[in-house]
Amino acid sequence: MKYLVEKVGEAEFPELVAVWEASVRATHHFISEEDIAYYKPLIQFYTRN
Repeated sequence: MKYLVEKVGEAEFPELVAVWEASVRATHHFISEEDIAYYKPLIQFYTRN
């Protein structure tokens, strides 16, 4: 099986962050709303750099 990893375009950043947030909410029940609010801007920043 082959996987292809591509660079994310600027227009895709909001969707990428939404997938991150949905994944965290679905699988990391121990993370609080405050934690998500703290990390979300960092995810937004690091996905652009």
